[in-house]
Amino acid sequence: MNITSNHPILQVNDIRESIRFYCEVLGFEEDFIYGEPPYYAGIRRNDSVFHLCSSEVNVVRLGLGSVYVICDEVDEYYKEVIEKGAQITNALETFPYGLRDFQLKDLDGNLICFGCPVDR
Repeated sequence: MNITSNHPILQVNDIRESIRFYCEVLGFEEDFIYGEPPYYAGIRRNDSVFHLCSSEVNVVRLGLGSVYVICDEVDEYYKEVIEKGAQITNALETFPYGLRDFQLKDLDGNLICFGCPVDR
């Protein structure tokens, strides 16, 4: 078996507000939205896809998700998301394990970390 991709599912309170946040603040784009009224959606940036779920079935997981996203650079992106109002929980830093990263919270408290490899 070869794993070709993965799509983390983050529980959110308001699907439309979450799509707005991920698109306007983090630079993703809406990939799909499902349900009437909508309760499930996909957002995409390049090859990275997150699924967002506002179903009441999983409400106990609201804000408990976390995702680590590997990028080709983070310094400029870090500045961009701060300017757009992202709530940074860990400032940009280079770590001895060979990654430079920062962490932020989405509207519901899910943690998203963006990092890139650095020479040790």
